[in-house]
Amino acid sequence: MENEEAKIRKMLTDYVSASPYKFNPDTKIVDRVIKGLVMRKSKYGHAYCPCRIVTGNMEKDKKAICPCVYHKEEIERDGECHCNLFVRGN
Repeated sequence: MENEEAKIRKMLTDYVSASPYKFNPDTKIVDRVIKGLVMRKSKYGHAYCPCRIVTGNMEKDKKAICPCVYHKEEIERDGECHCNLFVRGN
């Protein structure tokens, strides 16, 4: 699982580096969300957002694969995504 956690962390770090967003400055939140992503990848085969329900309908569920399709709108509106992993950059 540590190897999977490192892969997901790298993928998200690369995403943040190329986006206008950054990780939540609270590293405990970031670590908790990444652990949730690892558990979901192990259980379901994809790193689904741990704050969203996996329905079993791939068309719906693929929207919740991190970074989910909802995060940009949520950050624009709220300053952070639903699971607080990503926040608005400065």
